[in-house]
Amino acid sequence: MGFFLVCLYVAVLLLRPQEWYEPVKGYELVNVIAIPTILIAFIEQSKARLGNFFVRSRFSQAMLALFASVMLSQLVRLRLSGAIDAVREFGKIAVLFYLVAILVNTPRRVRIMMWVIIVSSMVLAYNTYLEVQTGHGFGGVEPYGSYDLGTFRVIGSGIFSDPNDFAMLYLMAMPFAFALLAAGGSVPGKLLLMCSLPPMLYVLYYTQSRGGVIGFCAMIIAYFWTTTKNIIIRVSLVVVLLSAIAVFGPERARGAYVEGSASGRIMEWGLGIQMLKENPLFGFGYQRWLDYSGGMAAHNSMVNCFAELGLVGYVCWFTLCLLVMKSVSRIARAEGQVDVRIRRVANGLFAAQVGYLTAAFFLTRTYNPVLFFLLGMGFGLIRWIEGRQPAPSTLTQISTRDLARCAIYAVASVPAIWLIIRMYSAVSGAG
Repeated sequence: MGFFLVCLYVAVLLLRPQEWYEPVKGYELVNVIAIPTILIAFIEQSKARLGNFFVRSRFSQAMLALFASVMLSQLVRLRLSGAIDAVREFGKIAVLFYLVAILVNTPRRVRIMMWVIIVSSMVLAYNTYLEVQTGHGFGGVEPYGSYDLGTFRVIGSGIFSDPNDFAMLYLMAMPFAFALLAAGGSVPGKLLLMCSLPPMLYVLYYTQSRGGVIGFCAMIIAYFWTTTKNIIIRVSLVVVLLSAIAVFGPERARGAYVEGSASGRIMEWGLGIQMLKENPLFGFGYQRWLDYSGGMAAHNSMVNCFAELGLVGYVCWFTLCLLVMKSVSRIARAEGQVDVRIRRVANGLFAAQVGYLTAAFFLTRTYNPVLFFLLGMGFGLIRWIEGRQPAPSTLTQISTRDLARCAIYAVASVPAIWLIIRMYSAVSGAG
């Protein structure tokens, strides 16, 4: 029952029928479904298992530490109301992460959830078709930009009301389709999966998202890099992919690297470095970037994170993402230790995480629910592997050294971003 509800919860979160389907328009469907899902999830789990899950798991510890740092970023500045708002807003994201990790906890459930995402993406692909053909999608939603001038970019609704967010949904759905195709199944199921891929590319093209295109390249490379050992095939794939993007990709994706939008991004990254210098430990405050920047977005999830949460919160966020990706990658490459169908599922999860986080490097998606949904799915699969591997398992074991490395990588990424800013300024002539 709990798994069915979490699938329904995710479908409603993505499709947002309450925003365009008249019979349920205006109802808080996400909250209505979330409450019983939370209750049943905790009822179905024993107290001992939940205690072990929350307290002893390194992944859960990283999430709890991130949650605490979100509150501290407001409390250290004596913003009590801000801390309450932070708990309310980020708490929803934490609940989604834990619900998925608790209930999507077997390879079969992971595969079913992948189907939920794919089917949801196909429904929204029809929304895109309507926008492209008529200028109006579900519920009269209009694309971003000018439809009459042909400079529009398709969008969804709710959390996908931005073209970049909409593109990132398909960075997740596409590798899921690859994984399910490779994992086997019925002929009708495979045909359906193959038919879903062209609409996904169609949507990705009409979002005109440069971050989405970069994420798409990273996702494709990550997926086939983990499934193919031949170095010639790997290199050929990269060359063909980049050539295809250069010739057939969206016009915005082929824009000059020194144009205004790119320059604006670099300037905002520099602002984030300045914010970190002024508030190195706990940052400027959760979701306070716009107050400091004058309304300009950070255009980089990492910069946004360390500027708002400081090094403490950034290390927690970075560690959670890296630990989950690293463990899922280990599972995907564990020949002889894990069943091939499970490894294929892990391949899809890993590629989706790589694609999403690569795109997020150029977009402000630090606290996006889709990111934590992906991390929760990875955590759920990791928990299943932990329960079936000899202890201690090298596939899922996280040592103190691993945590220390994550912290070092997180701190080292800050000067790396600063170097990117300096190099861009030198090349573009910005000074």
